Order: sequence, then structure tokens, then C-alpha cells
Amino acid sequence: MVFENMLTMQGMMFFFVIVGFIVRKRGIVGTTGRLNMVDLCLYVLLPFNIFHAFLVQPHHDVWKPVVMTVLLSVLYNMISVASAFLLYKKTDEEKRKPLRYGTIVSNGGFLGNPVIESIYGTSGLLYASVFMLPVRVVMWSVGVSCFLPGRKKNVLKKVVTHPCIVSIYLGLIVMFLPVSWPDFFTRAVEGLSSANTPMSMMLIGMMLAEMDPRGLIDRTMVFYAAVRLVLIPAVVFAVTAPLPVNPVLRGITVIMSGMPAPVTTALLSSKYHGDERYATGMIFLSTLLSLLTLPLWCLALG
Repeated sequence: MVFENMLTMQGMMFFFVIVGFIVRKRGIVGTTGRLNMVDLCLYVLLPFNIFHAFLVQPHHDVWKPVVMTVLLSVLYNMISVASAFLLYKKTDEEKRKPLRYGTIVSNGGFLGNPVIESIYGTSGLLYASVFMLPVRVVMWSVGVSCFLPGRKKNVLKKVVTHPCIVSIYLGLIVMFLPVSWPDFFTRAVEGLSSANTPMSMMLIGMMLAEMDPRGLIDRTMVFYAAVRLVLIPAVVFAVTAPLPVNPVLRGITVIMSGMPAPVTTALLSSKYHGDERYATGMIFLSTLLSLLTLPLWCLALG
């Protein structure tokens, strides 16, 4: 059942990719239009997608596991960031940008939450959403800094004022306000948030349509996929094994740690002069291989 659910989600993502591929090949959207759509994703849809995750009312009886989930997420982020900056040192700069970003950040937001829900139910989904909060902060701070050139001061300024990180500030404020938001507002935010996945995946298809598929996969990309799907979750699995952690929370942490490269790897590469073609290959290869590795991690967790 778990494998079938994951296969369904992967199939849905690839369907969006195929639509984007056809749209670009038929000239319905040109190069300029695609670049404008990248901006739309990065500056509108993604911020609303992040903000939407904060439109929840925290319950007092879940604070202890919530705090533990946050700590486990911080542990995972430390492992992924360390891996990103210890590896790929000999890779050229344009490829190193998406490789480091794709090691720090995974596709946990879109793929991870449904997978966790299919395994652990609605309570698991709650903790998976909490797990993603520190990930989003790292994603739009340390992650984005992989692409932004210049002095550290300039990088910090760009990161702090990025629309996606601003949406985290606003989301934190909204989450703890004792306010019942009007239905039209929550529905509007939800609608914009849900538009992010199909738009992003169609953009990947458009990028693929502009690429020469020959020589897309190399040894470094295969090595990256092994790091993202096997090494990082294996380290998390080993580190958390002796700790007094709830098995459900440990399982969520390991599975979320083993997600493939996020779509934003290609979007940010396109926006900030990384190797967009290479980033798209990373997403394709790691997502395809995750069909095998994720069920294996589920089996390892028992």
C-alpha cells in the first residue's frame, strides 16, 4: 500500500512534467514566458505555499512530541548541511550550486507529507508538517545562499528579505495569533499554495524540453543521488537508533531525510545562474531512484 501510494504521487508529478514538456515543445510558452513563470513560482506561489503551512492551531497536548520533532529536524539539517559543504569541493561552481542545495534540501514538502500520512495517518502528517518548519528556514537561508554570490553581508541581506523567508516570519506570527481567519482568506491561500506543485513540475518539463538529453547523467550525479537517498537517511537512522525517541517520530525523521531533490533546485539554478540542465537531471534521477529507496527505508524501520 505504501509503495502504491508513493508510485501514485510520483506518477502525478511526472504527468505534470509531461504536460510542461509538451507545452514548451509546441511553443505555447517561449523562453521569456518560462523565465517569467519561474519568477511567479519563486516570488508568489512558493511564499504562499510556505505561509499555508502555518495556518494551523497548535494543540497543548502535542507540544512535547512537537518539540522533539523540531529537535530531530534540526539534527537532520545539521547532517545535510555538513554533507553539502564537505562534498563536491572539486566540482565546478555552476554544478556545485545545485548539488549543495539539493543535498541541504529535499522534496519533503510535496512528496514527504503524503508519504508520511499514508504510513502514520493524520497524526504523522501533523509531525511531518512541523518537521518541515526548520527545513524551510534552512532552505531559504543556507540553501539559497548556495546560489547567491558576493560578500556574506550581501548574502545575508538578500536571504533575510527574500519573499519565501518573509513568508516564514508572517506565518509564525499568524500561527500564534488567537484569530479565526475568514473562510475566503484561508481558501485563497490554499488555492495559491496548491498551484505551486503543478506549476513547478510543469516548469521542470519545460526545462527538459529545452535540454539535450544526451550525457545528462554522470558519476557525480549518481553520487549525489546516493548521498541524498541513502547516505543522509542512513546517518540519521544510525544517530537516532540509541536515542529515547518515539518510533513514529524517528520513522518520520528518517523517511523525510531520504526524499529526492526538490523542484526548487532547478528553479533557483535558473534564477541564480546555476547549471539548470544539471539540476533538472538531479531531480529526475533522484525522484526515479526514490521509488526504490523509500520503500526500503520503510522496511528498515519495521
